[in-house]
Amino acid sequence: MPFTIIDNNESLASLVTSLQKLEYFAIDTEFVRERNFFPDLGLIQIYDGQNIYLIDPLKIDHWAGFKSIIESPDIVKIIHSCSEDIEVLKVAIDAKAKGFYDTQIAEALISGKTAMGLGVLVESYTGVQLDKGHARTNWLKRPLSDEQLKYAADDVLYLIDVYEQQLQRLTGNKLLPIVFADVTDIVEKKFKTTDPKNAWRDVKSAWQLAPRELAVLAELMAWRLEYAMQKNLAVNFVVHERSLLLLAQRRPSNIKSMSNIPGIHPQEIKRHGHRLLKCIEKGKQLQPQDCPAKIKRVAELPQYKKLYTSLKSQIQSIADAQSLNVEVLASKRTINQFIGYHFKVTSWSQDEEPELTKGWRGELLKDKLNATISEYLDS
Repeated sequence: MPFTIIDNNESLASLVTSLQKLEYFAIDTEFVRERNFFPDLGLIQIYDGQNIYLIDPLKIDHWAGFKSIIESPDIVKIIHSCSEDIEVLKVAIDAKAKGFYDTQIAEALISGKTAMGLGVLVESYTGVQLDKGHARTNWLKRPLSDEQLKYAADDVLYLIDVYEQQLQRLTGNKLLPIVFADVTDIVEKKFKTTDPKNAWRDVKSAWQLAPRELAVLAELMAWRLEYAMQKNLAVNFVVHERSLLLLAQRRPSNIKSMSNIPGIHPQEIKRHGHRLLKCIEKGKQLQPQDCPAKIKRVAELPQYKKLYTSLKSQIQSIADAQSLNVEVLASKRTINQFIGYHFKVTSWSQDEEPELTKGWRGELLKDKLNATISEYLDS
């Protein structure tokens, strides 16, 4: 299908006027992020059921009207696997997405198949096989070839057809509100900022470290996150996480000692060695009582396996009764979050309510799961 290039403020304003009259349209974005902390928007694709529009963000600076469309809960924006697109729209035009319908989330509810790719989804609904040959295009480079633009256009061309077929199945099962609710959860997570002081909590192997090592790791991770955001660099392109773990464990006091640690890249030391030493020294000077406590893992709790099995079995029964894939309802991560919350395994375990007791999942699970876990808390 032919497409229209939108590459100036005037044509974007005209498109916005047209989109404001619609009940729904399909949308996708292309962006570049390989070395950056923040994604760089390279293209926005729109399909209104009749025409495809490719918006060139590199030539547009008046986004207020388009932002109002993205933030309107009254116009459904059909998208596939929305997480990164929501983030790039936040960064590029400061838009907080509303009214987004994710065909991937919808398909998980309909068929139980989670994380289905766009190509597989489109083929299953339309019989069309998408060309994925330009998936690794540099979308910031100009001019984009006709093949690249067609590839981008195809990403939205079939979404309305998929949406209209999915809608019939979701409406009958009263599952449509869940699609929008889960997208809203994704949006809220994307707009939640991480305090650099708490960045160390996301290091998966941090549980292996002693309190003093955690104190040093906390300083290193905080510096890296702040530096990455300031310089717009992916965090592992600043200093790799494994290097920071080694530094937290070995705690060198000079560049020579740092250079003798196997596994740390010489370029990391050359570029940031003195900054890293300052972080290490700051962590070493912290009083013992002020160091983070050693991290306790959920799996280390007494009766964890028995409790987890009991909760999973209960969730499975509820999922079966609702004709839902159990993985849509609850994952191992969210079950462990629920257990950790109630047993206060870390000092931050109760900073947020568990995902399994909020929203539509909470309506199905909260009372029964709370009753089950209370038996273990009282024992």
